[in-house]
Amino acid sequence: MKKVLVVTYSQSGQLNEIVNNVISSFGNDIQTDIERIEPEPGFNFPWKGDTFYDAMPECVELISGNNKPYKFNPGENYDLVILGYPIWFLSPPTPITTFLKSESGKQVLKGKPVLTVIGARNMWVSAQEEIKKMLSEAGAKHAGNIALCDHHNNLLSVVTIIYWMSTGKKDKYLGIFPKPGVSDEDIASATRFSPSVKNAVLSGSYSNLQQELINTGAIKLNSGIVSVEERGKKIFRLWSKFILKKGGPGDSGRVGRLHMFKWYLLFVIFIVSPFGSLYFFITRPIFIKKIKRKLQYYSGIELKSEG
Repeated sequence: MKKVLVVTYSQSGQLNEIVNNVISSFGNDIQTDIERIEPEPGFNFPWKGDTFYDAMPECVELISGNNKPYKFNPGENYDLVILGYPIWFLSPPTPITTFLKSESGKQVLKGKPVLTVIGARNMWVSAQEEIKKMLSEAGAKHAGNIALCDHHNNLLSVVTIIYWMSTGKKDKYLGIFPKPGVSDEDIASATRFSPSVKNAVLSGSYSNLQQELINTGAIKLNSGIVSVEERGKKIFRLWSKFILKKGGPGDSGRVGRLHMFKWYLLFVIFIVSPFGSLYFFITRPIFIKKIKRKLQYYSGIELKSEG
């Protein structure tokens, strides 16, 4: 029997719902082992006080933390590993980074095809590039990617995600703003990806998987959002290094710099980013060929040529 290992980290449970739908057609045809990563100490949800911003430096710098012992057998010969993760600060969340850099993670991933499944607000390409690099370092083969996002206006989704992350409530904020996160419809319809994934596992061939996933709506990229994200990632790296000079997680010495980052981030999102989007819209015709190549790459088209 074919065997699949599913590894996920999800605070709210949204990502787990998406992944469950992606594997919904497996049934008794495929042995599915599920590993829900549990960091130690855990990251509380909803986030309280400065704990959210305090997680940023280590997350952006891909510094490993601690996870509770994994339940899977690292020596098991899986036919596919499905890695599900959300996005923190345009980066993989620390528990996922910790798994990918662990000896158990590297052992179970070595030589294996990996399907990544992302649940994000709207910016995920930077984190995915880092995931792909860590997978390569572990000797794994990236076989495909599904990225489901919040499709509302960028500024609206910032307001709703802050509300959700700080209250734990995934409902309409003030009865006016849309529900935060990936829509219920998109989560439920993630079952449409399951037959393609199942067929790839049963056949042992992943060369056409990404194209099949794209054909069913697995990737939808906004060139303006991607442009904002690429610039934002560089700025996050500057801030992470600046804050780390004052200590590690929970260190009182870095609280002042964390507050500076918090207000800087809100200022950039609500004041600066609209002008950045306008600039991108005006200059887009000049760089249209470069933009199209970039979007094709981030979509994962190159996976077909890799086999």
